[in-house]
Amino acid sequence: MSQHHHFALIQVWELRRALKAPSTERHDALRAARKFVRFWKKAGPQHFREEEEVLLPAYAQHARLDEDAEVMRMLAEHAMIRALIYKLEASCAKDELQEDDVSSLAKMLYDHVRLEEDHIFPRIEKVLSEEEMREMGKGLHRLHAKGECQL
Repeated sequence: MSQHHHFALIQVWELRRALKAPSTERHDALRAARKFVRFWKKAGPQHFREEEEVLLPAYAQHARLDEDAEVMRMLAEHAMIRALIYKLEASCAKDELQEDDVSSLAKMLYDHVRLEEDHIFPRIEKVLSEEEMREMGKGLHRLHAKGECQL
């Protein structure tokens, strides 16, 4: 999952760089946005499924997720990120780009990855046993084996 996050941060960097380009090069921002949408369609929904259907259920055996503000934030951000991406995809289809939406998406994705990597994942790693980690790995493998989660 951290590898997925690495690729997402690269996409965020490219979006931010394209937004900083001079106005005469704004086509670069639209191109970066389209590239991000392709990246998302290929890996994003599956990544969120891995977290929501494998990682968090494993963690739920050790913690009350509804009492964990950061996990609740993580899940809410999944919905907000999806909404911003749908909006971005619609803008790209019209050859338009709402720079505020792109900027908001880039910031949210960056902050979201940092939340998971710096706070949530370390907590989960601390409480799961080696056997539970192996079982979680098998769950992730099953999603990939069905062809449902391809990067």
